[in-house]
Amino acid sequence: MGQYWAFVNIDKRQTSGFLGKLGEFFSSATSHSLMYLLAVPAVPLALESESFHPSDPPEVAGAWAGDRVVCFGDYARSWPDGIDGDSLQTVTTSDEDSEDESESPQLLFMASCREYTYVDRGYKRESYPNNRIWALRNISKKLYVRSDGIPIIDENKNLTYYVRSGLQGLPGFGQVLLTNILWSDDNSTSMPFSDVQGSWAGDRLDIRLMDDVVEELQEEGWKDISRQEAIKLYNILLQESEVEGDLPDEPTESL
Repeated sequence: MGQYWAFVNIDKRQTSGFLGKLGEFFSSATSHSLMYLLAVPAVPLALESESFHPSDPPEVAGAWAGDRVVCFGDYARSWPDGIDGDSLQTVTTSDEDSEDESESPQLLFMASCREYTYVDRGYKRESYPNNRIWALRNISKKLYVRSDGIPIIDENKNLTYYVRSGLQGLPGFGQVLLTNILWSDDNSTSMPFSDVQGSWAGDRLDIRLMDDVVEELQEEGWKDISRQEAIKLYNILLQESEVEGDLPDEPTESL
């Protein structure tokens, strides 16, 4: 059958619900939902969902910024390093439905989470401008990736740095996140990439305008890992036949 995956916010106890097999949504807009949950808007959002039916709850873009996030596979039977599974199980063991010992603690925890149906990004383009540089930050490890450090696919299936796309490019932060926050005890992914115990799983993450955080990054000695993430994505996309040619060198000056 294959393994299904779900975004989970450990702190807010929220989840996307199962999204399908990784190979089916890796390069799709599905990864954008997590990206925008972590992305703090440049200006306040003008929300589209100020009134909604209680059975169809949205989540607001940026609401997960700074929280601990994991993409759990449904074969997960362990917790990422740093996550105290015992404390989380207290949420589920009091539930009458948690008596089924065939269910893993991870699945029981996800069952206790509120599921959102979509992410409301509002309708103001200036909230997430494409002409600005963004930083995906691993707050726990003081690592960051620049949006202009990930080349995107052009019309010839080559990767290029010479298109400024903000958060809209493919590949982009959605794919960077997926290659770092997966967690399972079975490496089935329906694609060649099979690192299912990501080094960022359970870490605190956010996405911010680079201009808003550059001073903090410099003063606190954060590490820019944009190039290593670009290499990783290139190799994945090459195996998937989604790109051709070589990985270009990153421009020495900002575009």
